[in-house]
Amino acid sequence: MSAVTVTKLIVKRLHEILNLPVVPTDNVGKKPDYPYVSYKITTARGKTEGQPIIESELVTSTNPLFEFDIKETAIEQPTFTISFMAYAAAAFDANGLAQLTLDTVNHSLYYELQDINAVVADVEAVGDRTIQIVDHYEHRYGFDAIIRITTEASRIVETMEEINITGGTNE
Repeated sequence: MSAVTVTKLIVKRLHEILNLPVVPTDNVGKKPDYPYVSYKITTARGKTEGQPIIESELVTSTNPLFEFDIKETAIEQPTFTISFMAYAAAAFDANGLAQLTLDTVNHSLYYELQDINAVVADVEAVGDRTIQIVDHYEHRYGFDAIIRITTEASRIVETMEEINITGGTNE
């Protein structure tokens, strides 16, 4: 599972549950009307602790000279971070929307994330991210969610099942 796939699911479900636009934070297009939520993957793949789990299994060889090969699969559980921001005309509304977004990501989507081998590992506090634009404020409240996913990478290792050695002795 990739960070992009998990993020797409979260964004789709946030849009359906909140019934509001959920757009990329760095969107160059026209901003939606208030209220809305934005998201951005700020850390695409965090450092994993230790070495991956390696599973090995015999598979039918694609080489006609051999009967079997070994398929090695490395399994890891990296994290990635998504930053969410809620925008509204009033600070109170932006704060409330950010908290609702956090509850949705952290609780309402629990089983849907579990079904794709993902889990919310940590959620940072909701904070004020309001900015001043010329002569008015854009009220923003946001938080970061750290998501842990399971990734697998496989490779085939050809085996040597039989070898014929011909020639003389080495003296």
